[in-house]
Amino acid sequence: MRGASFIGALALVVVGGGLVAQRRILAGETHTSTAPDFMSGAMSEASQRDDQIRVWKIALSQDSASAIALGQLAALYLQRARETGVDADFAVAEDYASRSVGFRTNRNGKTFVTLASALLAQHRFADAEKVARDLVQLDPETPQYRALLGEIELELGDYARAKQAFDSLYPYRTHLSIAPRLARWHELNGNGAFARKLLNDALTMAMSRRDLPKEQVAWFHLRAGDIEMRQGRLRTARSLFERGLAVEPNDYRLLAAMATLSSVEDRPRDAIRFGEHAIAIKLDPATLGTIGDAYAAIGDTATADDYFRTMEVAVAGQPGAYHRAWSLFLLDHGLRCAEVLANAQGELRTRRDIYGYDLVAWALHHVHRDLEARVAMDSALVLGTRDALLDFHAGMIEQTLGDSRRARYYLERALRTNPHFHAIHSTEARGVLDSLAREDGK
Repeated sequence: MRGASFIGALALVVVGGGLVAQRRILAGETHTSTAPDFMSGAMSEASQRDDQIRVWKIALSQDSASAIALGQLAALYLQRARETGVDADFAVAEDYASRSVGFRTNRNGKTFVTLASALLAQHRFADAEKVARDLVQLDPETPQYRALLGEIELELGDYARAKQAFDSLYPYRTHLSIAPRLARWHELNGNGAFARKLLNDALTMAMSRRDLPKEQVAWFHLRAGDIEMRQGRLRTARSLFERGLAVEPNDYRLLAAMATLSSVEDRPRDAIRFGEHAIAIKLDPATLGTIGDAYAAIGDTATADDYFRTMEVAVAGQPGAYHRAWSLFLLDHGLRCAEVLANAQGELRTRRDIYGYDLVAWALHHVHRDLEARVAMDSALVLGTRDALLDFHAGMIEQTLGDSRRARYYLERALRTNPHFHAIHSTEARGVLDSLAREDGK
């Protein structure tokens, strides 16, 4: 099963519900569907997009070569995709935007941005880079365009070019389209405190803007909460996620983040509640895995196994390389390890960023090729990123290779960075450190 077939089946999951969707998938029952009925009362802004789309389609029918109408439709489909989680709208946005810039390049920068954003949403980073580079060549003085290009170069692992872009953007750090990208650059380079300040300032500004869609305000809460969670400030992260959900109660990204946060806080029933709400709106195999782990934590192994099997079906139906969060889940549970490794190595040929190297390293570790894993892990750590999961992976690889000193260094650093970095691995790291301490005492 692929595409809309299993997405439609999973859309049948309801908040607090059971395994109807999973069992339909596993039984081979499929149908297409849009958002669940319970969402209809909370989709007013998305409904406005539908009305706006109809108006601009009428305009386009009267002038099929109108770059303005095509660009407006592209932007509306992109925004609707973000609001509803319907990935097919990203492809529609791409089509309209491509046609618009084909008719007009000058004074059409917003549509270039829409096109690059639609490509990014589909993980087509090389295509997005070409669009952004063309845009910067057309208008090199607009800092927002340089920030977009810098973001894409960051995703591709072209850190030298990304540095050039972001070094030039410091004077514009308060701009809402620049601050989150600049924050990500600084976080990856080990400057988490400055990244947090940039995101918190941007969130304050976003909340003061009456013209922003609720989805965008919710996204700023998500970004600010994400970095707090990665740095171990769980209470602050929860507050930010909850404030974001007060703005947009059915934001599937915030709901998934709350499921992850509840999991690391050892609150499995909350993880189940938030996770099932999230996948009722948008399929995400990683969230399915989080729910499965939560059921396992409360002793319901049969339901957990149902979720894990459903996740495997969902991942198998995804086009292209596995999403990295899903891939890590599969590796952590000993599923499809050789397949994940092949996909990760293939992606690394065109996207050579630190998280790509981390995934390859962790996959090599799981197929017992730890000497190669160490080499890949060195590339993952090259920027000095303070990410507890990266350090955990490095520590476990070193432990397997028998280097207890390096294993201890990385595992201790992981727990200093974030004592609650993972629902399972945080405890595992402490256990390995205790074992190493006992060996030293002999």
